[in-house]
Amino acid sequence: MKTYIENTEEKLVKQIAQFCDKYTIYASLLKVDPTKIDNLKAGSLFMAFILEIQGKVQTLAVTFTAYKDLVFYGTGTDVLGVLPVLPVYPTSPPPVCLAAVESLFREIIQQCVKSGKLTEDMAKALGIFEEVPVVVLEKGTPVLSLKSMNAGQPKLHTIIGDYEGFEVWKDTGDGFVFLNVSNSPNYTDTSALPTGGIELVWKYKIIYRYKNAQIGNWSNVISVAVKGN
Repeated sequence: MKTYIENTEEKLVKQIAQFCDKYTIYASLLKVDPTKIDNLKAGSLFMAFILEIQGKVQTLAVTFTAYKDLVFYGTGTDVLGVLPVLPVYPTSPPPVCLAAVESLFREIIQQCVKSGKLTEDMAKALGIFEEVPVVVLEKGTPVLSLKSMNAGQPKLHTIIGDYEGFEVWKDTGDGFVFLNVSNSPNYTDTSALPTGGIELVWKYKIIYRYKNAQIGNWSNVISVAVKGN
């Protein structure tokens, strides 16, 4: 599962506000340092305030520059209106927060991921889930390799990336049949080995899974020699 942080200031402010609003629901599972969450909440309020004031200042800058141009270079028929109104801070602005709120947000997201409790539904509710376009996943082709032999049992390996896992298919001489599903990059085939002294060749291929279904292309086929003890 991938998480993400918005790359525009307006969207980032909304994303952090959504995270802070929903985090309490999952606090007992994700267990982020409460002090960091409090700092993020303070940062969320102050970021929204600063962004609003900046927008007013930028609007004023354009308006005031146009007013100045009329004063200096008007055609002589222009009529000056009243001076543009300067932005005024509210009587009770939010408390000033710690600097680098975005960095704090990134750190908190990583703590959520490292907790091992962050699910896709949680990440969506918190506003940090990155949806991978299915059209991209449909082009994926896993590269299958033999990682090692554990007590004669083949351990297969591939890179999972954005997929949920992969299906393992095996051919012991009568064609490929479904063997199992793996949700980790490594899969050990624990099938019974041949009887003592007999050597066989097992073939494997895999295909990715996403949302409990096959997706993408079949991998390369690998052949593994196994021998009974």
